[in-house]
Amino acid sequence: SARSCVQWLPLVGGSETAEVLLNEACGNLRCIDWSNITAELMQSSTLVPGNSEGYTLYDLSRPVKQSETIDFFMSHSWHDDPKAKFEMLSAVASDFRRKYGRNPTFWLDKVCID
Repeated sequence: SARSCVQWLPLVGGSETAEVLLNEACGNLRCIDWSNITAELMQSSTLVPGNSEGYTLYDLSRPVKQSETIDFFMSHSWHDDPKAKFEMLSAVASDFRRKYGRNPTFWLDKVCID
C-alpha cells in the first residue's frame, strides 16, 4: 500500500519525506470529466479544440476532490483511430452512467499534466 511504501522510503528528493511528496502529488492530481471529452479532443496529442478563447488543454481538467477517486486511467496510442476510440469511450461512459448514476472521470495525459 502507499502507506507502507511511505514507511520504507525515509527520504526522497533531499529533505522532503516520501509522505510529504506523496501528499503533494495527491494535492496536484487532476482528472477530466466525461462532459469535457470530445471526439475532437481525442484526435491528436496536441489538438486544442476550438481554442479561440486562449485556454489550454490543462484548463479542461480539474483537481481531484479530496474524497474522490478517478474512475478511469486512459492509456492509449495517439495513432489509434480517433473515431473508434471515441465511440468506445462513449460506450464505456454510457455503461458507467447506467451503473453508477453519474458520468465518469478520466485521467488523460494531454489534459492532466501541466
